[in-house]
Amino acid sequence: MKRDLKKLASETLDILVIGGGTHGAAIAYHGAMAGYKIAVIDKNDFCSATSANSLKILHGGLRYLQHLNIKRMRHSIMARREMMGFAPHLVRPLPCIMPAYGHGLRGKKIMQAALFLNDCISWDRNIGLPTDIHLPPGFTVSKQRCQELIPGIKTEGLHGASIWHDALAVDTERLIMTYLLEAANLGALAANYAEATKIIMEGDGLYCVSVKDKFTQQVHIVKTRFLVNAAGPWIDNLSSVTKSPDNTAQKWAVALNLVTRKKIFGEHAVALEGNKTYEDQDAIIKRGKRLYFFVPWRGYTMIGTDYQASTAHPDGLQIKREDIQQMIEDINAIYPPAQLTYEDVSFYHAGLLPMTPKIEAGKDNVQLEKNSQIHEHDRNGFKGIFSIKGVKYTTAPHIAREIIHLLQKRFSPAKTVNKKQHAPDAGGQPENHAISRLLEKRYGRQAARVAHYLQEEQDDNVWIDKTAGFLKAEVNYLIQEEMACTLSDIVLRRTGLGTAECPSRKILAEIAAVMAAILDWDEERKKKEIEDVLCRYLPLILPV
Repeated sequence: MKRDLKKLASETLDILVIGGGTHGAAIAYHGAMAGYKIAVIDKNDFCSATSANSLKILHGGLRYLQHLNIKRMRHSIMARREMMGFAPHLVRPLPCIMPAYGHGLRGKKIMQAALFLNDCISWDRNIGLPTDIHLPPGFTVSKQRCQELIPGIKTEGLHGASIWHDALAVDTERLIMTYLLEAANLGALAANYAEATKIIMEGDGLYCVSVKDKFTQQVHIVKTRFLVNAAGPWIDNLSSVTKSPDNTAQKWAVALNLVTRKKIFGEHAVALEGNKTYEDQDAIIKRGKRLYFFVPWRGYTMIGTDYQASTAHPDGLQIKREDIQQMIEDINAIYPPAQLTYEDVSFYHAGLLPMTPKIEAGKDNVQLEKNSQIHEHDRNGFKGIFSIKGVKYTTAPHIAREIIHLLQKRFSPAKTVNKKQHAPDAGGQPENHAISRLLEKRYGRQAARVAHYLQEEQDDNVWIDKTAGFLKAEVNYLIQEEMACTLSDIVLRRTGLGTAECPSRKILAEIAAVMAAILDWDEERKKKEIEDVLCRYLPLILPV
């Protein structure tokens, strides 16, 4: 997968996708699978905004039972299954537990019924998946077992707990990159740091899109028959084209998840009710409180999600120390045994999600959009332009299938594609079996390509950091074949080295040095790249 804007501009596309997050990547893949000449661009790096903000749970939609929204559950279940089958090396089953209190909606009997319905609705959840990532049926446990799994939990009215399984995405950013790589194997084009700045309708039914290379500032004109705007909170950047039908401005909420060094619970993700009153206006069955999840992930605990109405532009979204401190206090109030401190927080994920326009949001009453939407802009005079307003990471494959289905009704692709996924070019296998397993776990089907770069290494010392399990060859591979252009791209979005905690300055300097040798950076550029990475962790306390 090469970054080549000149090549992108030299071809007339069937579909140009703006936005390389989870929706854009899934659309690129499904479009390429359908035989379309398709490309995806992003004004920054792939998966660098809202799609990187996640609790890493691929949800099957159990909580949608309170809305009695079976259709939405099915969409989630099928999309989750696709993601699990698409990159089995990046997912694993995640047992989730929620305490049952009283005999009403929070009681054990109601939850037993909900688990039974969930298993019936998700009857096909494991079809086609490797057996080691199959999701077992849900069940309930006793009060005593609940207290063992959640020590120190409030016991008044406690009757037990419900346990079900969702999937944990070990690396959500690499999952998106896998979609892009497979799309490229099928002929799709892609470019990061490529900003769509202007759209002009041509008389021949094509759109001319001005795409600026953010490194060279050169503008390329890309011609396309269809345009899909999947730019997330930047969706209104092309407002002259994508103005909403009712002329209302989209409202956004900032979603905040914390990563903590404390391993608070065992292998279960624990769902606990917050203390603040919250009424989901769309729910048929009212719970009255928003759930917080404590998710075990890579030896850390991710906790979230906290929502606050936001007026910040996505380019200027910042999380302040008081935002993190307030969330810490809320978490300690929900589960006092956690005893979290500011120093325990190693990282945070924040992104903007669309709020419903129907209700004025209060401080503790943020109402998010429940369903992803596809807007056709034919009525605005822009036939063939679509905007995606996505609300869930998990359901992106479902939205991708829907948009490709819409396009197939309008225009049939010129080529047919073998539905069997194309294998990447063969590479090699490292003689060291431990390294081979490490690469397979991180890169899946692309591991052989990374091994090819390892075999070409001239230096006897192949490691950047052996403890972190990171090779110099990986840097070369990521630059040459995954469009890593900056140090942040590698640390935050290609490897997971920095998605739980800031790497040491020593590791950052060594990666920057390898990148500098390949990309011809001077000392000033290396210093700037390191500073850019460190800025992502502010206002946290950084390691020396």
